[in-house]
This record gives sequence, structure tokens and C-alpha cells, in this order.
Amino acid sequence: MIIRTERETDFDVIDRIHDSAFGHSVESALIRRLRASSGFVKDFSLVAECDGKVVGHVLFTHVTVESPVKSSPAVILAPLAVFSDYRGVGVGTALVAEGIRRTREAGYTLMLVYGHRFYEKKFGFTLAHEQGIFRPNPMPNAPVRMLPLTDGGADGVSGVIKYPKEFRPLIEEWYGKED
Repeated sequence: MIIRTERETDFDVIDRIHDSAFGHSVESALIRRLRASSGFVKDFSLVAECDGKVVGHVLFTHVTVESPVKSSPAVILAPLAVFSDYRGVGVGTALVAEGIRRTREAGYTLMLVYGHRFYEKKFGFTLAHEQGIFRPNPMPNAPVRMLPLTDGGADGVSGVIKYPKEFRPLIEEWYGKED
């Protein structure tokens, strides 16, 4: 298995991976919007290649955690998807591990993810609300988890996650439209 930065020739298969995994095109549309944004970091959009075939994808995006007194930079892992034939063999784990390495190397100190205990068991993510970090609206059964990428990487960080505007359609899909 090879984990590498996405290439333009991977875009269609990346769409298919996410559409297949999620059963709709909301996540693949998000990825396309993020690629076109000024804040997109190409090195944070990773694919897993097995036998010359792209079988998984993950994207890490800059977000902030906003409190009344400060804004703290972070990176969010979203979305992550793997073709069903390649699930359970370590593809997702390898993608996340490389993303952690790259974002840490880029100077990020905190990573967030909506998600399952998988991230807790494999990488040491903990519940973000215990640190005082919250999503903008309630979302049942999908707690935010956090991983300090450096010693003290979450020290003094609390507040509400603020996403780039490109996330808006996905957030509306998750939460419904805000007034």
C-alpha cells in the first residue's frame, strides 16, 4: 500500500470512493469545493493506492476553535472513505496516520474529528467536549474527538469549531439550516 498526495487524475475515483461509502454525493461535493478554496492544502488530501488502484481517501482541513477571548487553529479530519472491498485491512488507519504526521510536520498542534471510537483506540483521540471544544450545533451519535499533535497542543483551547464556508452545505445536511 502506498499513501500519497492526491493527483488531478485521482479526482473522479475519489468522488466514487466517497459517494459509495456515504451513499450520496455531499462529501464528494465538499471535497471539490475545498479544492477550489484559497485555504486548500494539497498535501493534506491523501489517497491510498493498492496494486496501482486508488482505494481510499482522506482530507484534513484548517478550522479554528473560537471562544470569546481567542481563536485557536486546528485541523479537522473529514471526510475519510475507503472502497468496501478494502475496509478492515488497514487502509483507513494508514491514511489517518500519514495525515497526523503531515499536519504535525506543518505545525498544527490539534486535530479534531467527528467520529467513532476507532480514532480513540487506534490513535488516542479523546472526547473534545471534555476539553470544552464543541461543534456549532448538536449532532446525535457523532461526538467530536480531539488529538493534541504536540505536547500541550490542546492547552488553553476551548470554544466552538468554526469551519470554512465551503463546509456549509455539509453542515446543513448534518444539522439542518440555521436561521
